[in-house]
Amino acid sequence: MEYELIFDALNRHLSETKSIIDQLTDEVLHEKPVNSGRSLGDVIMHLIRSIEYYSQGLAKNVWIPLTYEVTEFSTALKVKNLYNEVHTKASNYLIEITGTNLNESYEKGNRPAKRIDVLLEMLEHSIQHRGQILVYYRLLGIEPAKIPYII
Repeated sequence: MEYELIFDALNRHLSETKSIIDQLTDEVLHEKPVNSGRSLGDVIMHLIRSIEYYSQGLAKNVWIPLTYEVTEFSTALKVKNLYNEVHTKASNYLIEITGTNLNESYEKGNRPAKRIDVLLEMLEHSIQHRGQILVYYRLLGIEPAKIPYII
């Protein structure tokens, strides 16, 4: 039951986040609405790459951080295409992960945890940055896409 809850939440989150990413334009890609923060594009790239990092790590035991700087993906279209690619990969990785023991210990982290804790952290981390993106959009005068919450 707890597995299904987390997997459903992750899949829903990936789909809902797409509408937010789809709002990205070249005009705001490199904007930095907070002087001490990252650019909008860098925050979006960080969100995308972290989804890929966590899901690939749990499914394939490959924990190689990928660059999340927007310089490699210099247009909004390239960033959107990367999100679509990672969304597909992550969904497939989640299918692979369902066949594993999620209560098994995860030993590579900074503290003791189970594999299911890593999945939950992936979701929490992604939600945190999605919220950051929504704030950045508003600071840039963009009305964020509505997320269809239950209530």
